[in-house]
Amino acid sequence: MPFVHVFSNVPKASVDVPATLRALSKALASALDRPEQYVMVQLDLDTPMLFQASDSPCAFVRIRSIGIDVEQNSKTAASMTATAAEALKIPADRIFLTLDDVEAKNWAMNGNIVTLG
Repeated sequence: MPFVHVFSNVPKASVDVPATLRALSKALASALDRPEQYVMVQLDLDTPMLFQASDSPCAFVRIRSIGIDVEQNSKTAASMTATAAEALKIPADRIFLTLDDVEAKNWAMNGNIVTLG
């Protein structure tokens, strides 16, 4: 049940939103080796942001999923940073990214707590 939420101060008018949503979904599914049918993406553009004392284009990428682990973190961070940088046309060094491991007992879909196995 991977979820990625991207906040950016990039103007919405300068982004192909449907293509960006698809790119982020595909990249996250691949990085976490999960079926894309379970990936959810939220994209918030035109968000007032300041990074390194500058309002130049930047982004914050928050990834939440069941079963995130240290072995996947580097691959996921690299892939998702590259995807966001390309889609939003911003430098990778202007992107922060966090990875949150959520216990299955705390995640629901279709009104039901997720069960694994």
